[in-house]
Amino acid sequence: MEARTGTLDPTAPAWQRVAERFAQWRAPGSEGFYEALAKHFAHLCEHPVLPLHFEYAATANDRGRAAAGRLSGLLQGRRRRGFLPPNRPRVLDVGCAYGGFLVAFAEKGASVTGIDLDERYVRLAGLNLQEQGLDGQVVQGNAIAKHPGFVGRFDLIIANDVLEHVPLLDDFLGNISDWLAPGGVAYFEIPNGAFAPYVGRDGHHQLFGIVLLDFAEASRYMTLLSPSGKYDTYNYLGVADYRRVFAAHGLSFEVMPETLGAATVEGVLAQCAELDEGSETGLAAVPEELRSLVRERVETYLSRVEAAPRSTAQERQAFLLDYGPALWVALARRT
Repeated sequence: MEARTGTLDPTAPAWQRVAERFAQWRAPGSEGFYEALAKHFAHLCEHPVLPLHFEYAATANDRGRAAAGRLSGLLQGRRRRGFLPPNRPRVLDVGCAYGGFLVAFAEKGASVTGIDLDERYVRLAGLNLQEQGLDGQVVQGNAIAKHPGFVGRFDLIIANDVLEHVPLLDDFLGNISDWLAPGGVAYFEIPNGAFAPYVGRDGHHQLFGIVLLDFAEASRYMTLLSPSGKYDTYNYLGVADYRRVFAAHGLSFEVMPETLGAATVEGVLAQCAELDEGSETGLAAVPEELRSLVRERVETYLSRVEAAPRSTAQERQAFLLDYGPALWVALARRT
């Protein structure tokens, strides 16, 4: 839902129009952060992805608190078994973006550090912490580069909506393994490119079929639509692939039970039927140069889902794990 769209002044600066359009997301005590978000998204003022991206940013603290709540039992249990320090667990948020997870864990008494490649996010995360009256360190840096000061330092590492954007996944996971303290755990939220609604409209750009393309093909898709557009989603792996690459770096990959939520085999098949029914409409928006390729990939995807075994309870569980979640919530530890 958007606020007061009928009252927007078309002559006002773009950031002010963004701020007015989404005024329902303005929280008391976070006025500076809200204004900074409006300026951050001003370049998307007329873009159809703006509502999705602005809501994601404005709800960063709530999403962080939800994750902190899910993890609090785990952390308490590990602390009782002597794995975590008794007072202030040390938390690193990789790709901290708007700082919502930093805020949430700092509120729970953790010592928090954030790292992000983009200086704009470093500033936004720092401002978010400041306006919440919380302390934390936010640094600009690349998580696939070596950071000697991070080695063996963190009891909890968070990578939320990050793995798909990492160009060198082996380097990244090697760092995660190195940065965990003894007994530490890493927490991931990973979008599922095999989730049928994301095939219809991906979660980053709302483009039909782009999740089924490799990086070079998807980049071409993006460039044909917008010459100045940048595509930075490098990986849409499956659970089995993630398990293999994590294991190569001495890490477990444990999908948490809440990942599946209320997903059902019938629900997945209904989503696929809806995707199939809307394919021609979706394909009409694909650049003509890539339309036949996208059509072929969508047809192959639908055939793969239809052919996936689901006769036994174990097969149905595997089917749901592959196609049911919009994102996987997973934990990793050094094995």
